[in-house]
Parts: sequence; C-alpha cells; structure tokens
Amino acid sequence: MTAQDAARDPGRITSPMLIGPLVALVVLLAALFIWPHELIGASLGDFLLVTLFLGGGAAWLTGKAVARSWESYVHLVAYCALLACAVRFCHFALFQATLFDLEPLVVEFVLLASIATLGFRAMRQRQMTVQYGWMYEREGHVAWRPRRPDGD
Repeated sequence: MTAQDAARDPGRITSPMLIGPLVALVVLLAALFIWPHELIGASLGDFLLVTLFLGGGAAWLTGKAVARSWESYVHLVAYCALLACAVRFCHFALFQATLFDLEPLVVEFVLLASIATLGFRAMRQRQMTVQYGWMYEREGHVAWRPRRPDGD
C-alpha cells in the first residue's frame, strides 16, 4: 500500500481518528496525575460519576448515533462541545463547582470527544463491514481494511 493509498483509507488502524483520541487520553491522564484538582475542578468521585460514567456513556452513545446516521465527524465535535457544557453545568448544579472555569471544561471536552470518537469508529467499522462486506473486512474493534482476495 502506497502512502497515497494509506491517506485515502480512513479505516486503517493507524488512522488519525484512532491515534488522536488515544494520545489525547494518555496526555490527559498524565496531566491529571500532575494537576488533579486544577484540571477536574471537583472531587475525584464527582468527576468519575458525572464526567466519566454519565458524560462518557452519553458521549459513547452520541458517537454511535452520529455514525449510525452517516453524519460527518464535524457534527460529532459540535455535539461533544454541547455535552461538555452540559456536564459542566451538572457539576455546577449538583456539586457547587464553578460554572465558567476553562480548565475543567477543556478537560471534559477532550475526554468526551475522545470517548465519542471511539464510539463513532466502533459503529462506523460495523457499518462498513456489514453493509459493504463484499468490499471490507474487520481489523480489530474499531478499524476495517479492504477485503483481501481468497488466495492471499
């Protein structure tokens, strides 16, 4: 596969849409170990409950819904921005966190966008391999590749 073919193959395992969220999650985890209170803006339990479990679950389902409707990735980013604002409001309303604090909002957006992107890719992989099974085959849980001839 040439470099030009790889650039046109969005389903590959080394796609920026897969590498980007994974790198963002690793950087986010490293930053959370260094500056935990400044970045999450709430207690660890509040962050885990509201941001990770509730917001992360909603982000995963949002990613799947956007992919299921064949919408573009730009729509997913816009929905994640709205979801991050909603999660920030839940922290404010339930746990008296500051509403207009930039660092926790950015952390929540990066986390939710990464989770939503992985949900988007999981659904898109299923769509590509089921609806275009004659053309693509699975490569892991979130990637697909062109179907190889039976002789290879």
